[in-house]
Amino acid sequence: VVDDAEMNRELLREILETDYAVEMAANGEQALQKLRECPDETAALLLDLHMPEMDGFAVIDSMRESGWMDDIPVLIISGENAVEVENKCFELGVADFIHKPFVDSIVKNRVRNTIELFNCKNQLEKKIERQSEALRRQEQIIKIQAEQLSTAEAFSKLMMEYRSVIMEVETRLK
Repeated sequence: VVDDAEMNRELLREILETDYAVEMAANGEQALQKLRECPDETAALLLDLHMPEMDGFAVIDSMRESGWMDDIPVLIISGENAVEVENKCFELGVADFIHKPFVDSIVKNRVRNTIELFNCKNQLEKKIERQSEALRRQEQIIKIQAEQLSTAEAFSKLMMEYRSVIMEVETRLK
């Protein structure tokens, strides 16, 4: 949970701590440091947009540069109601938007659903990657077999020509 308001961080911790180990950061710089320390252990990032030192948009930019946006879903926690801001967040790859004031059940459901969707997406991507690699290997095997077959066909034709010549020689000799 990344928010400069301690009250918001504590409230979100109380809402989520029964289901998740909640780490907190007061600004974007602290959040990025925590992500550097344990990116694989981060199930989701709840991020405020307006913070001192480093705002939410700068955190998103840094996460995109590091490749974390593909693996860690970002949910914006904001009192911002402007459609343009929300659209910009989604265009930057944000998974969801949670508006302040927080409603416990909405926060829990959005976080849970987002994490589940990201896990499913990542599992599907890994499965597709494994299947693509298997297809590439099969394609290589087929190419090798095709080359061997074309060599065998050429050899077979050559042998037929030799047999034909040998038969002709045998016929003349008789």
